[in-house]
Amino acid sequence: MKNEWEEQWESMTIDELFALRELMQDVLSEKLKAKKAEIERRLQMLDLPSSSVGPTQSRSP
Repeated sequence: MKNEWEEQWESMTIDELFALRELMQDVLSEKLKAKKAEIERRLQMLDLPSSSVGPTQSRSP
């Protein structure tokens, strides 16, 4: 017994399938770009010198 999605999928033309593929590719590309930007932002935060992160205690000899 096929569900509704399977019936729609099987009835799609090659052009419709290709358009769906392009749409999925665009959506996934944008998600990857956003994720990459977030990871790069977080990496930059890790690369900050310790003095710019917050006060540090130094011991006098």
